[in-house]
Amino acid sequence: MKLVQPIRDKNKIEEMKEQLKKNGTRDFMLFYTGINTGLRISDLVKLNRDDVRNKDGSMKTHITIIEKKTKKIKKFPIMNLLLVEMEKYTKNMQEGKYLFKSQKGNNKPITTTQAYRIIVSAGENIGLTEIGTHTMRKTFRILALSTIS
Repeated sequence: MKLVQPIRDKNKIEEMKEQLKKNGTRDFMLFYTGINTGLRISDLVKLNRDDVRNKDGSMKTHITIIEKKTKKIKKFPIMNLLLVEMEKYTKNMQEGKYLFKSQKGNNKPITTTQAYRIIVSAGENIGLTEIGTHTMRKTFRILALSTIS
């Protein structure tokens, strides 16, 4: 198991966002959602449009999921900045579509392995070495204790 660290430097978080935007909105939103929710990658990749939008298309204020690892129900708010980005990202998305759709197959989410590759590649491009998908969860904890967003 590879040791990963949170991203503690606000500038590095911004660099990571910019690096991921180069790959497209999906990769940026994967990271941005991860650092703003603290979800495990197995739960993050399974999110779909209906988890963040109501039937009438309006944004939900909370996300409710059943965690894959613990099988517990988890309900948490969609924070302000994430809500704004998520509203733009899902504006024209059809009901039932995965937020982080794979390029392979019809409406399949990216795998946790692909998510790992995305995060590690972007991290290495900005000089981060101890990085992986769990970095997002650890960064969330750091952000929760500070005012970085």
